[in-house]
Parts: sequence; structure tokens; C-alpha cells
Amino acid sequence: MSIFWLASYPKSGNTWLRAFLTNYLRSTNEGGSAVPASINGLFGGPSPVLRDFFDEFTGLDSSNLTPGELCAYRTLFHELLAEEMPSPAYLKVHDAYALAGGRSIFPRTATAGVVYVVRNPLDVAVSYAHHRQQPLDDTIDWMNDPTAAEGDGSRGIRLFLPQPLGTWSDHVSSWLNQRHLTVHVMRYEDMIAAPEAAFGAFVRFAGLDFDHARLARAIDHSAFERLRFQEARSGFREKSRTAPCFFRAGMAGSWRAYLQPGQVRKLVAGHGPMMERLGYLAEAEECL
Repeated sequence: MSIFWLASYPKSGNTWLRAFLTNYLRSTNEGGSAVPASINGLFGGPSPVLRDFFDEFTGLDSSNLTPGELCAYRTLFHELLAEEMPSPAYLKVHDAYALAGGRSIFPRTATAGVVYVVRNPLDVAVSYAHHRQQPLDDTIDWMNDPTAAEGDGSRGIRLFLPQPLGTWSDHVSSWLNQRHLTVHVMRYEDMIAAPEAAFGAFVRFAGLDFDHARLARAIDHSAFERLRFQEARSGFREKSRTAPCFFRAGMAGSWRAYLQPGQVRKLVAGHGPMMERLGYLAEAEECL
């Protein structure tokens, strides 16, 4: 078993986690790097869903595969990656673990563990709308759509393989409720409010050598303002081509400045039980 899946619904803090991980891994107990790691060289990039990488690695033409065939081959692909990559490997994914009645593409034999990053869906809606360059109402409908999928092929063959999302609640429950893989949950809000505790728990879950100096340095080097400065200076190759920037605000609770009560109600109607489970419902109800 070699892969730690860094899983999340889009715009929930996955890239921030990867920035921390990269800075932690390149640091040492003897002092580490004096400068932050480049955001264009982060560990755990989206290689598992890059169509060209999949095609080259497997020798298949993914554009000719049916959804069922692609699911089966992606499962095999992940098993092959686990055999070929240095262990442990850390890979970012936005796929749901499995939607209702579907087969998971994340085999236990290829998995060392799962880190699931979750964020208040009210803030996700604002950040995701910015990333997609779509109206907030459209993005909220997308988050409530059980058929939603990144790279779904509706606009032809895409750079990325299709990544089923389901609704925001579908996505979260698919990872948190499954019993095949060990999952460590990180709340975006805790990463902001108590970074040493949140990232420290991640280091321990991932089985990395724990060191307080390395932890503090990696947290500092992956601070949001540093990430945003790097993007402004050098660009970020993972940014959507249509979005003005990737690292926008990096805050918790900024939804209050953007969402209308009706939009909050629509998200609560779609995701109230999961929001309550994760501690997000009370603050939403305060503005209703």
C-alpha cells in the first residue's frame, strides 16, 4: 500500500494542504529551506486525472472508453501507480469515493490512507463560483446536482478525465461513510484557526517524522499570503484559464459578504444534515 489520497470537493483547501506537505517534506530537522517551495512544484499534483498521463501510462485511448470501462481501468491504473511510485505517494483527487450504486476507483490494495479536506459549503460556493467564473446561483445549483462531474465531457474531450462529484453532501458522505479505507478529516476552518494542531495531526496520520520546528516552518512557508504572492509573481499552472487568480481570499466566513439569504437557504436545504454533522449549520441559520 503506497498512496495517501488527498481528497476533497473542489475549492476546499486541497492545494493549501499540498503546499504544507511540500514544504514539510523538503525541510529537515537541521534547518530546512530558508525559502518556501514553489507553488508550481507541489507534491501530489492532479496526475491521476490527467488524460494524457493516463493514456501514456496504460497504453489506452481514454476517449474511446465507455464510463464503465474507464472506471474499471482507472481502478487498475491506481493499482499500477501504487506499484510504480515511491512509497508513500501523495495524490490529489476530487472524485467522490463512489456515488450511490457505483463502484469505487480507489482500491484498498493501493491505499495507505485518505486525508479528506472539508470546508463550509457556503464558503465553497463563493470560491468555486470564482474558480469556475460562473454566477453564484449557477454554482449553487451545481453543488446541489447529483449528476455533477468535473471534466464530464459535455464540452468535448477534456484535458482531465471525468471526475464524478455528485452534490456537495454526496461527495462528503461518500468518503466519510465508506468503511474500506482509513480516513483522516481536516476542516479548512481548523487549518486556519489552529494550524499547528490541524497540520500536526496530518503529519502524524501520514506517518511522517514529527518535528515542531519543521511543522512551524512548513506552516509559515505555506501561509496563504505567501501562496498568493507567489501566484502574483510567477503564476500558478493549476489555475483555471478563465479565473483571474487561484488563491483568492483564504478566509473562513467570507460567504457573509457575498451570499444572499435565499442562496444560503438553498444550500441549507440541500445540505443541512451534513452541515450540522460537520458544525456548519448553526452559523448559516444565524443569518436566516
